[in-house]
Amino acid sequence: MNWNLFTKRTLIIVLCFLIYKYSKYFYGYLIFGKEKWDEFSLESKLSIMLVTAVFLACLAKYLITKKVHLKDFGLEPKGLPKGLFVAAICVIPQLIGLGFYSNWEFEISGRIIYRDFVLAGFGEEFIFRAFLFGLLFFYAGWGFLSAGIFTGLFFGWVHLYQAVDFASAVFVFIFTVGASIGFAWFYYAWKSLWMVLFLHAFMDITWDGFNVHTNVTGDLWINIARFTTLFFAVFFSVRMAKMNDRYDLKRNGKLWINKNALMDKNAL
Repeated sequence: MNWNLFTKRTLIIVLCFLIYKYSKYFYGYLIFGKEKWDEFSLESKLSIMLVTAVFLACLAKYLITKKVHLKDFGLEPKGLPKGLFVAAICVIPQLIGLGFYSNWEFEISGRIIYRDFVLAGFGEEFIFRAFLFGLLFFYAGWGFLSAGIFTGLFFGWVHLYQAVDFASAVFVFIFTVGASIGFAWFYYAWKSLWMVLFLHAFMDITWDGFNVHTNVTGDLWINIARFTTLFFAVFFSVRMAKMNDRYDLKRNGKLWINKNALMDKNAL
């Protein structure tokens, strides 16, 4: 294990991610001014920060390997059709379950589509799975669990706004950390971000379209529908992981440390 290279790459990735994370202060105080920044809609702010994240992720990857390709972030176009199809199949149980739960009162708008597909589906999966988890795991030498837990802590943190008290904050945090690790495994199993991206987007759009009035932890009926969808996703992902020889992380020596990442520039 080349610990100097491990440390260097880790610092590059984490520093670029933290610059993205706190770029809102840069835009709010130095670029637009606080008053102007506060007037922006939430979608506008998140869009600006998403563009910033894409730039910084590409910068981090370039500083590490001197190359940047769509494949580095699981976005090769050839993987899009399969990812879209499988995600659409997986979300059917949640679609049906939430439909019955809300008496099929479904409302959609351009704002919801943009928020759920671009900002949540693409944005969150790119930022947390492809950028932070992906670069740490595939290129810096972190293992699946170490990179997954580290990324999950950030992912859980940004969802705490959904909590109304301490108990709900604990449940929201635990649930979102677990979801982050699970979606990171989907990303690894598929060698692609497309299925993960579309699954996240479809789950969010059915949730918002049926206007579910609860936080991310949900109630019993909602969770039955949602976890059936996730069961489908796990089923298909296990099959894909076995096809890609990525099912046994421990056997492949990638559980806590991924030594091969420091030797293979095309690790994904």
